[in-house]
Amino acid sequence: MHYKKIIKIAMGMLLTAGLSNSLMADSFSNKQQQDLKSARAQWQQKNIPSGMQTGDLRATTERDSGADNVSMYLQNVNFDVVENIGFYIEKLKVTLEPKVAGNPVVFDDVESFTINVHSGSVVLSPQVITDLFNNHILDYWPRPLDELTITTKDDYLEVEADLKLWSWFPGIWLPADLGGKIVLNGDNKLVYEIDDVRVLGIPLYGLLNAIFIDLDLLLSIEREGAKLVDSVLVLDHTSVFPPPALSGRISSASLDSDGLRLVFSDNEAAAFSKPSVVADSYIWAQSGDPRLFDIVVNNGTVQVLPEDASKPLRFNLYDYRKQVAAGTLKMAKNGDIIATVPSTDGPDYKAAASSGGKALTGKSTGTSTESLDSSCTNRAGFNVCEQKEKEAVKAKAASVVEKAEVVMPLSTEAREELKRVAVGTCFNRAGFAVDCK
Repeated sequence: MHYKKIIKIAMGMLLTAGLSNSLMADSFSNKQQQDLKSARAQWQQKNIPSGMQTGDLRATTERDSGADNVSMYLQNVNFDVVENIGFYIEKLKVTLEPKVAGNPVVFDDVESFTINVHSGSVVLSPQVITDLFNNHILDYWPRPLDELTITTKDDYLEVEADLKLWSWFPGIWLPADLGGKIVLNGDNKLVYEIDDVRVLGIPLYGLLNAIFIDLDLLLSIEREGAKLVDSVLVLDHTSVFPPPALSGRISSASLDSDGLRLVFSDNEAAAFSKPSVVADSYIWAQSGDPRLFDIVVNNGTVQVLPEDASKPLRFNLYDYRKQVAAGTLKMAKNGDIIATVPSTDGPDYKAAASSGGKALTGKSTGTSTESLDSSCTNRAGFNVCEQKEKEAVKAKAASVVEKAEVVMPLSTEAREELKRVAVGTCFNRAGFAVDCK
């Protein structure tokens, strides 16, 4: 009798415990679902900066935030597209726009998207311009100019290079110097207006001008984004750099000892929210669907910070995987991703305005910026001592210029005829075509 009562009591306790566990599980599950619902509402909240996308959004899915592009703000960053070709970014608001609407921005496929610059300013240092010409614009053979070295000063750009006329004559490289200003033309292209040409130290621009011979009769530069027309070099900023392509209008271009400064002001109304971490140097992707490695960050907010906060971030687009793999990632509950990465190799640069009026430079290997001689540092922070002045060249041949004054100028028809002559044609001193020997 007592045994049966004990069995009933035990069964009742087990049933009660089972119901209690079931209720607790339902409670935990409901709480988890409520938390997920709240988090999903936060994740799907549109973070597009005001003024960045005016059209209607696409329907939102788990794989598509509906944003047309990735909105990004960069501050105090050395942004290399590849190797040392890129910009020092003071402040810049851009959108990364996939060429196929609805696709994510794939960082591993730089030809699949365009960087549309809305507003801000960038600086191309003399060394960056040098590398752009040596390693990209003139990266073909035979080429008319070799081993360029660029220097800049107030409203003037000087080039030291080796030169071959028509890319082959006279068979050896001749030391040459070019000089001129950079202006914007009506098509919003950068134009290098050459007004000084010297070969072996001999000034030739006056002579060539007097006899109506343009530089494009002697040199040929015609690459995507760069073309020598008459005696000016036209550079299209939307295509002269390695991919990804750029878009956006330049409002002003100026030269000083820091380099070439470009200012964009197409859309100054765009306003970004503050990133998660307060910092002096960072990249902040506020909206859109970037694809990093094989992961699509849907409607993600990603902040990239330098591992060494005492220096500006140096970010290399082509080698971003290597940087991210060597850094650390933190994920906030609201979905923000904080990436702290080491800077890539290259000269450190920090604008004077960002360091209390004292520019900082140094090598990324950890060299103290205080060890640099202040006389080597210009006001923007570039080490100008690396660009030594060239030794004195030969005395000016004044007689050449004097002779130019008495030479009869070519007619327009003669100039056009000369431009149609095949490359490699040889002439004697009288101006007649002869067999090349």
